[in-house]
Amino acid sequence: MKDLKGKTALITGGGTGIGLALALQLAAEGTNIVICSTNKERLSAGANEIRKSASNVKVLDIICDVSDRSSVKTLKAEITKAGLQVDILVCNSGVTTGGEFHLHREQDWDWVYGVVLNGTTYCIQEFYPDMVNRGYGHICIHGSQAGMVPNWVTLHGPYTSAKAAVHALGAALRPEAAQHGVGISTIIIAGTQTEIMKSERSRPERFGDSLVVDLKKREARRIPPADVASQVVDGIKQDKGWVATHPDLKARTKQYFDEILAAYDHE
Repeated sequence: MKDLKGKTALITGGGTGIGLALALQLAAEGTNIVICSTNKERLSAGANEIRKSASNVKVLDIICDVSDRSSVKTLKAEITKAGLQVDILVCNSGVTTGGEFHLHREQDWDWVYGVVLNGTTYCIQEFYPDMVNRGYGHICIHGSQAGMVPNWVTLHGPYTSAKAAVHALGAALRPEAAQHGVGISTIIIAGTQTEIMKSERSRPERFGDSLVVDLKKREARRIPPADVASQVVDGIKQDKGWVATHPDLKARTKQYFDEILAAYDHE
């Protein structure tokens, strides 16, 4: 989708971080923007920043809990009511917990899977069929280096496994979607300057109390959200199947897949 002007992009988790940075860059391309998240204050602040940066595009900010299928259906209804259709879907919402597998409770798994995996599938189920019917569109599925190399970053079991699942979803959907004129890009994101480690502040009450585990802060090279966003925009324009934000992690990724490939070798 080389021409983004006049199109409409829905970005989940668009009030802060990578989602907001991407919204700003797409708005600069002339793309109408719909951002959603669970926090009204941060969402409104993000929407105002987008409006100030690009007064010539429509900007909607809609409260939505992507882990709740009915909330996603309401999101679509509100977008339709506003006279817009989603041409670009960016499944960006993400939360994580910290701690060893055995310390995670049922509600911790339910919450992370609800946002990262179910939230992605709910949005695709709502907006992908319309793209198929129109014969064009693009979906960005935001994955993670942690999901690509699951033994690289430990202590984030639900997040890591859910991100691995969305990678598989993107890869499986791409060849089918191409037959309908719809592009699918899976984005492998590594260390970025976001607030994902503050995820628990957005945890809905139905998932219970936050998981509190004393963890040592992990040192990592983190790039600005705008750097990730520019790579995502390029991925949309060039219809790239995969976008990896951190080239320096290629060797570590190869090591992991070489270990798997070695299992196929029988003497």
